[in-house]
Amino acid sequence: MIALARRLVAAPLVLIAACSGNVDPSPNVTDPTRITVLPATATLYSGLPTTFVLSGGTGSYIVTSSNQAVLPIAGNVLTKSFVAIPSPVIAETPVTLTVRDTGTAPVITAALTVRPGTVANTITITPTPSNDPTNNPDCRPAVCTGSDAEASVVISQGGVPLAARGVKFEVVTGDFRFITSPAGAVEVLGIEVTTTTDETGKARARFRTTALAQTQTATLRITDLGSGAYQLASFTIAQFTGNSSVFFVTPPGVTFGGPRLGACASGVQAEFTIHGGTPPYTISGNSSAFTVAPTTVTASEGRFNVFASGICAPTPGLSIAITDAAGRTTTVTVVNQEGTTAAPVLVVAPTEVTLTSCTEFANVAVAGGVGTIRAFANTGSLSVNTGTNVVSIQRVRGTQPPLPVPPSTVSPAAVSVTDGQSAAQVVVNFSGLAAGTCP
Repeated sequence: MIALARRLVAAPLVLIAACSGNVDPSPNVTDPTRITVLPATATLYSGLPTTFVLSGGTGSYIVTSSNQAVLPIAGNVLTKSFVAIPSPVIAETPVTLTVRDTGTAPVITAALTVRPGTVANTITITPTPSNDPTNNPDCRPAVCTGSDAEASVVISQGGVPLAARGVKFEVVTGDFRFITSPAGAVEVLGIEVTTTTDETGKARARFRTTALAQTQTATLRITDLGSGAYQLASFTIAQFTGNSSVFFVTPPGVTFGGPRLGACASGVQAEFTIHGGTPPYTISGNSSAFTVAPTTVTASEGRFNVFASGICAPTPGLSIAITDAAGRTTTVTVVNQEGTTAAPVLVVAPTEVTLTSCTEFANVAVAGGVGTIRAFANTGSLSVNTGTNVVSIQRVRGTQPPLPVPPSTVSPAAVSVTDGQSAAQVVVNFSGLAAGTCP
């Protein structure tokens, strides 16, 4: 049985979002003297999101939970709704949400009950037995194309199995279909099937991969119909023609994401595993965007790594070829794309300093920006030194500083700080000994 890596639909967190998915800075206010929260009472399940709708008051709210470990929410809500996702609990736990606005409307509360989630963390995929002609054991840990497998999950609450519970299995992505017809009947395939748990809380569903599918990662969703809690699980479908042993690599591809707009990932890596074929294997495909190590793998189930260099390789990405000793080749695809977050703007503080002697330093803190910070003075009477997040400014001996020309009182001396993409300026004033010629 293959225990799959799985991912929870929602980890413990709180999402602040309008119902439309966009932030609405001007919520509809129905009664400025009274706040309303819906639902005012509710039963929540660990890992399952619940949406609360706010109205009334000033339209700007502060929401806090009485139990941050169970329902972590504390902060401002500027939208019409927010989504709360409880953390895992082992027993039914009461939680109170308190809602206040930024005005004088009376504080209100919502009485909640958090119950343990029902979908167990481990979803398993079991290919048909090795003596079944529809499945080749060489495909494992994947499922061969054109073969059957069983997906199963345990539905329980607080460690107690839930028998006779409705459970829905759905295709999310991938070339496979569930067998929806009863045993012994003419087989019917579909993208979803509903079944019930047995006395141990286990629900099962059979599925079949399509015969002509390419090697790929497929995803299914399992939903407990009693609570609405669900999880996603992924597995590999391996292409098998029946003429030779299976030869494939998992995962079939990876996508790296950069830290910000205009920058792709650097210094990160992904691991691939080779299955089947005839060892040893040769991996080729080094480029300026990626490096591969090792380039030779000596055994099936061996691994190699791909390292991102920081050079972008947008979709469809670059291919890395894996060739076995029999001359067969399979490929994986690697994408390195820009991040989605804008780079932080470079700022300095303070933006104006005053030198009062020929020996003192004025230190300016630098935040934001990207890459190496550089600083330049617009006058030879100043010297600048850059350190980690700081720029130091000092008078240069034997020079006369530029002074304001009346009627202006603004110093013409300045230091520009830049990261090569944005810049900030520091005005430098002079007084005392620094305003004259430094000896």
